[in-house]
Amino acid sequence: MVINNSNSSSTDAVSQLINQVMNRFDTNADGQLSGTEFRSFLSGLMGQAAGASQSGTALTTTTTPGAYRDYMSGFNFYKLDNPGMADHDEIKYKAARVFQNYKPMPESLPQVVADLQAQGINAKQVSFDKIDFNDGWGPIDVIQGAYPGGGVAWCWLPDHQMFGTT
Repeated sequence: MVINNSNSSSTDAVSQLINQVMNRFDTNADGQLSGTEFRSFLSGLMGQAAGASQSGTALTTTTTPGAYRDYMSGFNFYKLDNPGMADHDEIKYKAARVFQNYKPMPESLPQVVADLQAQGINAKQVSFDKIDFNDGWGPIDVIQGAYPGGGVAWCWLPDHQMFGTT
């Protein structure tokens, strides 16, 4: 599904709403909402409706999908998009909000770690595809199928040694 922003010069209320949606969710600024961008819009809309029915007010804290969002494995996009919701602001999702802005490859990790540290997260790269968040869980494998120049997806796999298996 692709939605075009072809009537951006009109000043009626519907056109203004469309412009606001496009400005917020058209992450690659191509003037269209791809299926992924539209899914993010709907997810945020549904989350706001659920939050409003639970609390009596609409939620306003959501995130904008990153360019590599389609390379996320094992993450709940509702939690990813709604950091203001209870338990949606855990370290896994704070990190995922950074991951989605980078290609899942070992060469991205230094900048990912720098971005995490800039947010006050005590992250340290400990191997070519692992980050230790110094939260007691040990190293987390964050790139599925990592190899020089690429990987399959961003993931969240705690180090198996932490659990006494080999």
